[in-house]
Parts: sequence; C-alpha cells; structure tokens
Amino acid sequence: MVPSSIRTLVDALNRNAEQFAAGRALLLWDHSDAFQATDSVTWAELGRWVKAVAALLRSHDSHHAPLMHVVRNTPADVVIALACQATGIIEIPVDVDGGDDYLASCRRKIDCDWLDDAAKQELVRRGYEATRSNSARSVVVELPQVSPTNDALVLWTSGTSGEPKGVALSHASQLLNAAAKLRSVPQSTTDLRLTVLSIAHGYARTCDLGTWLLSGCTLAIARGFEGWQRVCERHEPTLCNLVPSLAGRVLESGTVPPSLRLVGCGGAAMTEDQFWRWGERGVTVIQGYGLTEAGPVIASQTPDDSIPGHAGRFVDGWEYRLAEEPVDEGGPNEARPAEGRLFVRGPHLMRGYWQDPDATACRIDAAGWLDTGDRVRVCPSTRQLQILGRCDDRIVLSNGHKIDPMGLEQRLVAINGVRTAVVSAGAERRSVEFWVETTESTLPMPEIDAIVRTLPRWEQPKRIHRLVFPENLRQQLLNRKGAIRRSEMLRYLDRSTGSC
Repeated sequence: MVPSSIRTLVDALNRNAEQFAAGRALLLWDHSDAFQATDSVTWAELGRWVKAVAALLRSHDSHHAPLMHVVRNTPADVVIALACQATGIIEIPVDVDGGDDYLASCRRKIDCDWLDDAAKQELVRRGYEATRSNSARSVVVELPQVSPTNDALVLWTSGTSGEPKGVALSHASQLLNAAAKLRSVPQSTTDLRLTVLSIAHGYARTCDLGTWLLSGCTLAIARGFEGWQRVCERHEPTLCNLVPSLAGRVLESGTVPPSLRLVGCGGAAMTEDQFWRWGERGVTVIQGYGLTEAGPVIASQTPDDSIPGHAGRFVDGWEYRLAEEPVDEGGPNEARPAEGRLFVRGPHLMRGYWQDPDATACRIDAAGWLDTGDRVRVCPSTRQLQILGRCDDRIVLSNGHKIDPMGLEQRLVAINGVRTAVVSAGAERRSVEFWVETTESTLPMPEIDAIVRTLPRWEQPKRIHRLVFPENLRQQLLNRKGAIRRSEMLRYLDRSTGSC
C-alpha cells in the first residue's frame, strides 16, 4: 500500500530525498553539455533540482497555463516532468518521433504555453547549477500544495484513427496506477531501471517513471535500440520495458546484459518464440494490457505467473465487466461471461479527453464504466487476460461465423521472416484471406500451411497473398509500435487490389 503521506508522485520524490538522500537516483549522460559535473545525481540532489526548476517555471509563467514540450527521453525531460507536477502546472509531453505533422496537430488542439528545446535546456541548466552551489542546500523553495484530484498530465492517444486526442490524468490516477503496477512487479532500491520507450506515452510514464519514484531505485533514460546499446555498454540494468519490435531487435543483436532480470513487454503481444528466447537468457518476461485512458495499466503478469500468450490479471483497483453491449448498472464482476467486450472502472481512469466532453461521454458512461473497445477472454485456468482484438475489427462472415483477426495475425507474425500479417474478409464475406509481408521475396508456405491445418474450417483462408506496400506508407499503415492500423490497411488493400 502507498503510505498515506504520499498523495502524488512528487511526494514520493520528496520522501526519497529524505530517506535515500545519498542513493543514486538518475544517471546523467545525454548529449547536452549541461551536466558535466557528475555522471549521476542522488535523490537529495534530484529533489533540490526539481524544486529549483519548479520555482523557475512559476516565476516565468504567472498564469500557470499547461506546458507543452517535445520529449526526446533525456534527463532534462524527466526533470521538467517532475517540476511541472511539483508546481501544479499541467504537462503536455509530445513524442519527438511523432513528426512535425503530429506535433502541429497536438499544438492546434490545446491552448497552452510552448517550451522549446533551447528554453528547456536553459531552465534545467540553471536549476542544476543552483543545486550544485553550497548556498542552495539551505534555501527553502516554497511551492503550492497540489491536490491529488487536479489534472497533472495530458498524454496523446490516437488509437487506430491517427488523429491525436489528449487524455487528461490526475495526480492521483498516476500515483495509484504506478503503485498497482509496482505491487505486481516489485523492485527495490538496488535495481537499475533502464527506460528506452518514450515517456511521452503512458506505458513508460507509469511503468518506468512512476514505479521508479515509488521504489526509490536508479533510473537510466535513453531512447530506442541505440540508447539501449549505449547504456548497456556502461551500466548493468536489471529492469527494462520494451515493445515487441524492440525486444526482437535486442535479442537478434545479442546485447542482453547478464544483469537483466525482468523485461516488460507492452503495446502488443510478444511472440511465443521471443518469450522463450528471453527465458533462455535468464530474463523473465512480464506482459500486460492497458490503454492510455486507463492510466494505462489494467492487467499485468507477475514474476511468478509469467506465461506466453497471456496479459496477466487485473491489477489492484479495477472493477471489470465483460459484455457484448455497453453495461448497465449492477455489481461489478457478477455473473460475468469468460469472453466479451471489456469495460473497466476505478480510480486509475482518466479525468476525460481534454476539453472534449462529448468524446469523453462516448467512452465513459454515467456510471463510470470505460469502454476499452477490446474483446478479451479470461483464461479459466490461469485467470489471466487474453486479448482477442478490437471489437470493431471482428470479422463476421455471411455464414454467421465470427473471427477475431488479431490472434491469427500474431501466429503468422511469429513465423521467421514474416514482418506483417493482415487477416481480412473475402469479397463476398464467405471466408477470410491472409496477407503476409515477408523479408524475403517468397512466402513461407510450409509454415503458413502448418498453422492453417490447426484452424477450424471457417478460419482457414480461401487465398493467401503476399503483402507489399511502399515504404513511405509504413507510418500511415502501421503505428509506432508496429501494429497495423486496420482501417487504413484494409482501405489500402481495397484500393490496390479491389479484392478486400
């Protein structure tokens, strides 16, 4: 349980600054020249640094408007995130990998202050220099009391539409979701957590930054595979969260450090082959499930129940319902089916889409149930979630058979040499068709046929096509995690072949 004295993540930072004052908190090794005095800061130094930057933010912005900035996964991004929370300014981080059009779309949606890279570095540098001076140690910075129910953070989610929507999360929802994740996957002050996923997104923001603050361990922040390599050359991380594409690249590179004991996988399911290959290296894979609107963690495996093809049990704090239609009032978890559309409610939920009550009402009903839009199954033997796919993606054939394409696509992508797989309905919706993108010029038909033979008749494809699309469309047809944007992909196939 979170101590009653900790009501926000900044409270956790302040506790660490007192209890683990000399403990190493954050490694400093980005490409700027602002941090030349040392290669890390202690919890006490980080606490003073954050307070100094928070005071600078307040002095420069008397009306305390929301603050938007581009996140590149540097120590400066971490300090700005904590300083915003400490001073009660709503932070709106934007992932640098989103590109110029994505950034412009985000900026159009919210009236806020803009913090460019140069101004960010100057704020963080000035705060850092102030904390290194002897006089700064005795200076008390007065900051406002921040209510846990206030908005703290706006994260961007686009789902399959590609159009970003701002998800407003309170201080309390961030704290409670991080605490629930930490209970599922404990870590200690001796751990070194490596963050290589963007902290502009919910997964890293909660499962990396949030659990780091609550546990008091050490954080190394970098970005992507190159960041992974640089950190692992100099340090010995014990924990890291990845997405499947990055997890596969790390495995292929042979750069898994012997110190690593846990790797989390989110955004999409890891293939069974990847799962066991990580195990062969002595690393336990922790898979989970969630969405930005839920803080984001809804379910998580633990080190004791890690198995492939599952996403863990519901973390503390969630009520859930499974249904074919939106739920009505009634007790949670009563007479629930083992499979259906997932609805959840609890204190982790977003406060709503930023300044968009109509969109919020379409997602969260009057009783507080969030429609995840996902079809899931609760495994009767493990009680873990198995994600079947988006409800809107479900294929209904003319003979009445219903097919969840994601499970089939995951099996196809697990074949060596398969890059992307799409399952679609045939022209007359009497059967399905497989579209398979490969790294070679031919399809791996023996492996595909082996999968097809295990399928019920109505899931067996009438045709199997080789999927080819221009590289300049990859960002349009696939999201940043490598998963297909189904509606865009099906429209592309329809235009290019006329057979989808």
